[in-house]
Amino acid sequence: MDLTPWNPWQELERVQGQVDDLLASVLAKLRNVVPGKAIAFVPATDIIELAGEYRLYLSLPGIVEEDIDITLEADILIVRGEREAPYESDQAMVHQAQWKYGYFERRIHLPRPVEEDSIHASYDAGVLTIRVPKVPAEGGKEGES
Repeated sequence: MDLTPWNPWQELERVQGQVDDLLASVLAKLRNVVPGKAIAFVPATDIIELAGEYRLYLSLPGIVEEDIDITLEADILIVRGEREAPYESDQAMVHQAQWKYGYFERRIHLPRPVEEDSIHASYDAGVLTIRVPKVPAEGGKEGES
């Protein structure tokens, strides 16, 4: 008989984890765009539009910069990579795991043409910042649309 008092918050966290895992599984199947690689997670992303560029901020803690790939296919900016667990799960008993490890991919539709050769990315403190300059609008200064 277990004499541990019932903790409703712990139970809610357990259920939330199960729902998150279920949604991630469904999304991975729907977004399995790289043969043999299921998407383990989709990084949180902020996308802002400024007068002359789009700026994207992706939360990628624990990922090595060299493991991040950024490509542009038509009007879709694609960010891919992989986060490896800092431990061997088959050699340890994991009591709690909230981070998602494995392959990730984020596809962002850009609503206006961009200058592909001028895309710039930087990575600092687990945040990937991508600056995507817009092609200036014809017949007017940038910022007028």
